[in-house]
Amino acid sequence: MNRLGNVSSAFLKLSSESPIDWFPWSDEAFDKAKKEDKPVLVDVGASWCHWCHVMDETTYEDKEVIDLINKNFVAIKVDRDEMPDLDRRLQLAVSSITGESGWPLTVFMTPDGKVFFGGTYFPPEDSYGRVGFKRLLNEIIRLWKNERDKIFQTANSLHSSLQNLGYQKVEAQWDQVESIVSYIASNFDFQNGGLLGSMKFPHPTIDQLLIAYSFYTKSDTEAKLSMFTLKKMYYGGIFDQVGGGFHRYTVDNEWYVPHFEKLLIDNAELLISYTQAYMQSEDIEILDAMNMTVNFILRELSTVDGFSNSVDADSEGVEGFYYTWTLKEFQEALGGEDINFWIRFFNVDTGKEVEGRKVLRRNYDLRELSKRFKDPIGKLNDVRERLRVYREERRKYPFIDTNVYTHSNCRTAEALTLAYPITGKGLNEALKVIDMINTKITRRLTGGKDGLPEDYASALLALLSAYEVTGKMKYRDLALRIGRELKEMDYNYPIDSPNESNASLANKGLLKLSLLDESFKFTPNSYSIDSPYIAGVTFNSMAFEKGLAHIVVVDEKDGKAKDLHLSALKIYHPFKVVELVSEDSIDMLPSFIKSMVNYNKGSSRVYVCIGNTCNLPVDSSEKIRLLLGGKT
Repeated sequence: MNRLGNVSSAFLKLSSESPIDWFPWSDEAFDKAKKEDKPVLVDVGASWCHWCHVMDETTYEDKEVIDLINKNFVAIKVDRDEMPDLDRRLQLAVSSITGESGWPLTVFMTPDGKVFFGGTYFPPEDSYGRVGFKRLLNEIIRLWKNERDKIFQTANSLHSSLQNLGYQKVEAQWDQVESIVSYIASNFDFQNGGLLGSMKFPHPTIDQLLIAYSFYTKSDTEAKLSMFTLKKMYYGGIFDQVGGGFHRYTVDNEWYVPHFEKLLIDNAELLISYTQAYMQSEDIEILDAMNMTVNFILRELSTVDGFSNSVDADSEGVEGFYYTWTLKEFQEALGGEDINFWIRFFNVDTGKEVEGRKVLRRNYDLRELSKRFKDPIGKLNDVRERLRVYREERRKYPFIDTNVYTHSNCRTAEALTLAYPITGKGLNEALKVIDMINTKITRRLTGGKDGLPEDYASALLALLSAYEVTGKMKYRDLALRIGRELKEMDYNYPIDSPNESNASLANKGLLKLSLLDESFKFTPNSYSIDSPYIAGVTFNSMAFEKGLAHIVVVDEKDGKAKDLHLSALKIYHPFKVVELVSEDSIDMLPSFIKSMVNYNKGSSRVYVCIGNTCNLPVDSSEKIRLLLGGKT
């Protein structure tokens, strides 16, 4: 028995019976390394990570590997979902040495906690074009015994360079926005959507930046690039064509063959992207992607306390088994349908395979469906449901990590709340999460270790979304308290990797607070980095430059405010805050709105402010849209 028996991490628990003497990340482990004069081996992974399981079940089950580790190393397991800040540091260190990053992350450290070598997946023996772990371990052991000075030289040099590494903050300027958008366009995959590369990860902040840029510049080119990407993902194998929701990434450049894990955080952030795209386009297929994603989250990830963290890639010992199909299974599930059409529709006959089973991907768009069916989305949903029930009844569901992390839960609550005016579902589940937030932010919603900046920032954004949709002052008041704490924290990591960075989340939340309370002054950080992966902070800087939108709906209890409020929530603007206020809460509005609040008094009305300019009140959704600069 190792030291993982009493941990809360789902990933670490999976190795609690391992013969390797694993420690959780702790002072105890490093004290042991110092006392016994041994290097430290750190394995960073996650319960949803397919190759982490492969390495656990092969490399770390090999008797020779076990003996080498137990005799010569102090071994530590880290759950990247538990400790994302540590994961970022170790990923950066290993990438600086070898150019590799990802999971599993294999790290070798000195007893004083300095990285000197690392990599990702290592098989037991040389294979897959990769060095075998036995050979690597023996070489590390040799160096530790005979050439330790080289190890410490590497470790100290890397530690020093990483200590000096920082992200240079600069004043937000439009030229930098143009530079980042141009960089994205020059690296855009015009055949498949997304960024060029042999594998495809969704990048929600890039899609949101492109839509916003088109809005501000009145050029539809960038929004079309975003829409192209979102449609390609929606048609692709990265999207669960049966049950909805998105897998983590694809191993090809077509969005076709995924690694099948589903992460709560990915689906939350993609739901936000699809929501913004629908507000901007009112495209029915984008709406379908929204509804499918919301349905997946509510049906398969809901727990008593919130939402589960992830769904594993593997089932019944086979990667993707739960999500893939044989022709026979597909025919059985859809008996009585025009089976040949649906085989072609989902590419079952000629499509790509994983473990001898077909990955479903759509071949036809809505126009093709409309030629056959009066209600194409309705018919498609009927077929999806038959397939979903078939697989649910006949297959074992993949392992679910039921940990309720604050960051991913609050992002999901925010996403569901923002989508609710369109989808009409998920608000109660979102508010259940948001109502668990208090002034003490922790890594889990239910308590535990102190929260990280991304936990505070995501809690802040969730509270603000609840305030916008419900108008309840308790959410605004708590958001201000948490925002003041967040403002004093170090949230200076601007890289979307691919999930939105803590710098972007914090800047967004604090900017929104600055609209709600004029005593809360805030200017967003911008960064001097030429990379598409700072799309999140670039989005915030762009919105700040062009003018943030503050929409105040005054409810005079005449029955009109509800529709006006709903319209304000559903109309697209890249960066807006919507308030629903009544006579008794007018005093907390900014002074420049209070000075004109009596115009048209007695009738429900809407004030729209962009930047430093406020308009006289209006009383229709068409006028709200016009003032926000949207399409009429």
